[in-house]
Amino acid sequence: MIQLTLAQSFFADYLNILEIINVYRLIVGKINAKKLLPDILVALVIVLLPVFSNLNSLNVLFIIIYLWASDRLTSSKNIVLDSLIAMLNGVVMASLFDLVDHYTYTFFLQGKTDIALLGWLIPINDLVITIVVAILAIKVVRPKLRWIRINFPRPIGLWQITAILFMLYVWLTAIAEKDGVANKYASLLLIMYLIIIVVCTTGFINFVKSSQQTQRQQQIIDKYQAQIANANQLNQQYNEIRRERHDTRNMLLSVQGYIRDHKDKEAEKLLATFLQNDTVEKHYGEIDNALDKIKISGLHNLVKEKAYKIVEKGIPFSFEINAEIDELPGSEIKTARIIGILMDNAIEATFKQAKPYIQFALLKHSAEVYELVIANSIEQKLNINTALKFEHSTKEGHQGIGLSNVTQLVENDDHYSFSAEVKDKVIIMTCFIQGK
Repeated sequence: MIQLTLAQSFFADYLNILEIINVYRLIVGKINAKKLLPDILVALVIVLLPVFSNLNSLNVLFIIIYLWASDRLTSSKNIVLDSLIAMLNGVVMASLFDLVDHYTYTFFLQGKTDIALLGWLIPINDLVITIVVAILAIKVVRPKLRWIRINFPRPIGLWQITAILFMLYVWLTAIAEKDGVANKYASLLLIMYLIIIVVCTTGFINFVKSSQQTQRQQQIIDKYQAQIANANQLNQQYNEIRRERHDTRNMLLSVQGYIRDHKDKEAEKLLATFLQNDTVEKHYGEIDNALDKIKISGLHNLVKEKAYKIVEKGIPFSFEINAEIDELPGSEIKTARIIGILMDNAIEATFKQAKPYIQFALLKHSAEVYELVIANSIEQKLNINTALKFEHSTKEGHQGIGLSNVTQLVENDDHYSFSAEVKDKVIIMTCFIQGK
């Protein structure tokens, strides 16, 4: 049994608690001056608890509870991983202190009479081992922690195993201390502590290495699958080109036959059909070229989908974007909803018209002012004031979304101003998007 003066024993235990807390904070990068005073006060409370429980071995448990509560109060998003690190750190540091204290007492204090002076070697040696561990934590552990947090933000399974081993460690040390086994079998316990340190360290390292290897294998699989997908896509494009080439050749042969037979009208009709299909493809290209100016991916994809739908339905369509647009004032989600509602309304309104027409324009006037214009042809008279009223819709059974929903979206939002007017059987909907 290690015998020290009351002051030495108190200072050694108190310093050990602070050292465990601060090594943890160094590892997870949460050490700062604001937490120093609470740590000092909590360490004082923990070191005084054995007065009531007579069990110093429970100190590490109280430390983990305090660290968990502290992280919980600050809403740590990595609380599972951090509490796992806290338990590993607590077990490793407590075991190291027991080893250092035992051999310091055995080699320098046992049998000596001047304990009042030599006894201070124990807290000094504990401080030295803490400094060594802290340096290792900063140089070795902390650089890998960022990778671990990204790839294992909530390692629940590993946390459960660690928690069970931690409670087993606390239980064994508490039993050993209470029943006096610690004094009788000190060497055996020290071997156990050494095994715990080795097992905890190697287990955690093996877990990280195994996870890295699994990720590398998954990356290889993903890369291989991506190559297969690209190869299939290229094969489909090649087959499509072959089909188009074959169809074009057949069409030209048919036209040649009509010309030889002096069937000019049939040849003209066949060429018109071919050129109409080619025009549709040309419209797709024009849309893609214009949309390259919209650098906001969400809006880019939304407008592209709606524009393709207009072309597929055979509706005459004009498209204009006058400058590159990297960002827009206001909410991207709200802007997407406004564009979606207006374009859907335009498509549905013109789909069954004899002479349909849709126009889309997104104009940049300055870095803070943008103008969205969507216009479409109408066949029936429309009271624009009625159309803008709440829950009004001209669709059958009032299904779908009317212009009133756009009015509600922009209401009380200084970034947006919306207006609509009817001119020459065309409804023109204009939304200005501006910064404050």
